[in-house]
Amino acid sequence: MFGRKKTKTPPVIQKTFGGLRQIAKECDYNGILDVLKTVPKEEWDKDTEARNSKAKAGGNTNLDVRALMVKFKSMASTGKGFKDYEQNRTELLTKLDPYLGKIISQVKNSYGYENLKLTAVLFTELKKGGIIPEHTDSGPMLTTNHRIHVPIFSDPAVKFTLDHKDYYLEPGYGYEINNQLPHDVRNESNIDRIHMIIDLKEWKNHWWSRKDPEWYEVDSQKY
Repeated sequence: MFGRKKTKTPPVIQKTFGGLRQIAKECDYNGILDVLKTVPKEEWDKDTEARNSKAKAGGNTNLDVRALMVKFKSMASTGKGFKDYEQNRTELLTKLDPYLGKIISQVKNSYGYENLKLTAVLFTELKKGGIIPEHTDSGPMLTTNHRIHVPIFSDPAVKFTLDHKDYYLEPGYGYEINNQLPHDVRNESNIDRIHMIIDLKEWKNHWWSRKDPEWYEVDSQKY
């Protein structure tokens, strides 16, 4: 009998903590913001257009978020009418590397990992008065990584709700999000909120953490 060929899927990270946990401190958000200010508006516009096409393809008409992908890959399979989109801004990543290294080092120490693989870095800007509707993250890019939010520009009136509990994510810290729980964001402040989002995976000599990048990764960068 001929059977269907099995496709290997990287194991899902079981996040047993609550909504979120503070995993890094002394994050230099002012230094990161200075780097971010060097990026032309056109780069934000390009990535935001790609992000919004994905949202529309998935039936999400909420377009309150602007995005800048530093190291990111998304596949056409995520929604009908959405094309593959990949960014690897190596020059910008090099400028951010000193800040990323300090944050990633704390994540490694927290879990006792020897090395981590950096799989994605992006910035999201939620406009004042904007919302991100309640959702849970799915797909291997989101379920097999530790997702770290680093607030760069925020305000106590920005409500990050995880599993129906409100949090304020204060700049200067890094927070691991349990994105397998329902979450939403409401920006009730008078500023545009900016977060840096980092996706990290333990680097092991297994097929799901090999040197070559997975299909949803731009490349394999070891820390």
